Amino acid sequence: MQSISMTRRQLDVINNRTIDLNSDLASDYTTFQGKALETALYNIAVEFINSAVDNLAAADRVSTGGLSESIKPSEIMVMGKKMTIEISVLDYYKFIDKGVKGWQSGNPSDSPYSFKPPAGKSGKKSSEMVTAIRKWLIKEGLKAKATSKNPKNAISARESRRQKITDTATSTAIMIAGIVRKQGLKKTNFWTDAEATAAKFAEKEFETALTISVINSL
Repeated sequence: MQSISMTRRQLDVINNRTIDLNSDLASDYTTFQGKALETALYNIAVEFINSAVDNLAAADRVSTGGLSESIKPSEIMVMGKKMTIEISVLDYYKFIDKGVKGWQSGNPSDSPYSFKPPAGKSGKKSSEMVTAIRKWLIKEGLKAKATSKNPKNAISARESRRQKITDTATSTAIMIAGIVRKQGLKKTNFWTDAEATAAKFAEKEFETALTISVINSL
């Protein structure tokens, strides 16, 4: 997704003196049609989304791409003097971001989420986690087969791990789910770090937008 940079381009034009602001002719001036603050807000949302997606990929936590593709901005909403934009994402993003404590390991220790100790074997085969893991095993296994058909291509660390996936049975998914619950789910901070990146970007973006707004009000 590309950032909308109209406000920055306009400011560059003014700073480079390609527009004669000293003209005495009213016909030389035009009304500013763009909405600088709305543009800046959208740019910040785009920066946030791009950063979150990049962070997720860097953490090697992208399989089906469902989480990355779910991160989308809403239309900008203006109510009086309040302007907002929302970013939608699948609900489980928070577990990938903050991690989930293992019921035995207690790691990651600073995660606000935790797995409960096993209460018995009943219902395990129908759990959402087991179903998701089995789907993951099948997808990764299929990708491993595709990679093996092209041995000349470089094999990444993830592709190397895929080669080890040979069993996609439900029983295997149950075993993996048990290990994850026991050991915990590592955090990525992909969302938290994106917030920090967007906050820094916002400082400069709003400063540019406000400069444009002031210039166009003269």
